[in-house]
Amino acid sequence: MTCMNIPPLFLETERLLVRNYRITDAADLFSLVNGNREELKEYFPNVVENLSSVMAARKYILLRNRERSAAISIFSGVFLRKEEKLIGQIIVKDINQRVPKGEAGYFLAKEFYGNGFASEALKKVTDYFLGEQKFAKLMCRIENRNSASRKVAEKAGYTFSGTLRNDFRTLEGRLMDCEVWEKTSSPG
Repeated sequence: MTCMNIPPLFLETERLLVRNYRITDAADLFSLVNGNREELKEYFPNVVENLSSVMAARKYILLRNRERSAAISIFSGVFLRKEEKLIGQIIVKDINQRVPKGEAGYFLAKEFYGNGFASEALKKVTDYFLGEQKFAKLMCRIENRNSASRKVAEKAGYTFSGTLRNDFRTLEGRLMDCEVWEKTSSPG
C-alpha cells in the first residue's frame, strides 16, 4: 500500500478559511488556546497540555505539519476569511489509509459560539475528505452531554451510529462515554 498524498489544506467558504497552520500562526494559536483553556480542558486535554507557550505552539505546528506530510493527521486553523483571524481548530486524525477513514474534531473560541462557524467548517472539511480525498468515512466522537457538538455534527450531515462506553479520559481523569457520529461517502 502506498502512502496517501494529502496536500496542505486551503479550503474556503463564504465566511471561513480552513488551512494548515503556518509557523507564523504560533502566537495566535497560543492565544486561542490560552483564552479558552477552561472550555478546552475537558474535550481537548492534549491541546491544553501541549500549548503552554508561543514556543510550544511553534513545536506543535511543526509536529502537526509533519503528521500531515505522513498522512497521519491533519490539523488546521479555522479563520474568519476576510480578516484571516484564527477562531478555532479542525482536525482529521487517526487516519487509516487502507479504508481510508479518519476522526474529525473541532473547537472554536467561545466568543464565536452560536454562529454556525463550526458546522460550516466541518461540512467543508468533510466534503473535501469524502470527495476529493476519496475517504470512505469520517467520524466524530462526542460526549453524550455535549449537545452543542452534537448539533454541529448533525448540521454537517453526520448521523448517530452508537455509543462507546468509557472511551475518553479528561485532563482531570474522568472517564466519559462518547457517541459516534459518522458520515460516509456512499450508503453503507
